[in-house]
Amino acid sequence: MKFKISENIKRIELHDSNIDFLEINSDSIIITFDWAKLENYNEENLDGLILGKCKLELSGIIKKTFEIITDEETKITEFPKDFQSRLEIIGENESENDNHLRIGSLMNYDEKLAWTNWNLNFNKFNFYWNNHVTFEEWKKGAIAE
Repeated sequence: MKFKISENIKRIELHDSNIDFLEINSDSIIITFDWAKLENYNEENLDGLILGKCKLELSGIIKKTFEIITDEETKITEFPKDFQSRLEIIGENESENDNHLRIGSLMNYDEKLAWTNWNLNFNKFNFYWNNHVTFEEWKKGAIAE
């Protein structure tokens, strides 16, 4: 892909994104999102961007936990093998530092919606994309494909 960041993961916003591709290996995770928002791209002196399809590569996975929250219970469980087909939408994401990412989403669980938190700790991240528009262009109707 054409553009890349590998510092300050906090500037990536995944609200309302979906996962197009997911690959989980013993020490790495690759996730392709249909779109994302980037608060700034200081590497190229650009302010906020709306990105088209983008890819996140996490390497050196240290720890991963998956939490499901329903009206009845909160539990830590194995990451569902069919997560992609049960995912409704990503609601939020946050990072404590450049070695942590939490993705909060809505997922179909026991025939109802549940909130999930997927916490990932890793040694390194790379985030790639090919197309973007500025916030100003996006507000005027431009789309990054």
